[in-house]
Amino acid sequence: MNNSRLPQGRPWGLSVLAALALMATPALAQPQSPPSPQPAPTQLRPQRDVTVTYRMTSGNRPPQTVAASWLAAAQRLRVEPPGLPGWLLLDLPSSQAQMVMDSTRMVVRLPGKGPWPMLDNLPPGTRMTPAGSATVAGLRCDNWQVTSREGTGQVCLTQDGVMLRASGSHDGQQGSLEATSVAYVAQDPARFQVPPGYQAVSLPQGLPPGLIPGTR
Repeated sequence: MNNSRLPQGRPWGLSVLAALALMATPALAQPQSPPSPQPAPTQLRPQRDVTVTYRMTSGNRPPQTVAASWLAAAQRLRVEPPGLPGWLLLDLPSSQAQMVMDSTRMVVRLPGKGPWPMLDNLPPGTRMTPAGSATVAGLRCDNWQVTSREGTGQVCLTQDGVMLRASGSHDGQQGSLEATSVAYVAQDPARFQVPPGYQAVSLPQGLPPGLIPGTR
């Protein structure tokens, strides 16, 4: 198959970077934290199908609305961030992330495996400390303070593994997101598949190193 290239000119890599903040939480594994009165969560992936709409901020950029849907049976996440020419698909069992562009019937496999935060476990030494509870989008969640060598932050997780709020810093960048609506509804598996016949394309040349995780 001949690879095409994505169109130049639009800083879509920044939107990918912001969207990956969403994708990081489902892939977190059991954290390396000391014993505490409240045990650290052992399941950080949603345990059932769900769609969450988030309000996301990144640095000084205006807030954006991002929809994320989780297909529990297949362990797949679909993220629809604004400013991209398509939607993002994360398949945890195969450790693959792709951007799917329906308007042009193209798909790009985003680079890397180990360097991607949503495909790795928490780094050694990462600590999760209980920090009370909150109500977000009408649902109760437990706050966890996260500390690692790469940055600090806080996440609020429901008992069934849905992230309702997160904030923190990573590599000198500040960001946050908060759920505005949560719908526990059965997901259509077809929405989590790349349609047949889509053409593989390559990332555009000239992206600054590190603009997209895994391309450093």
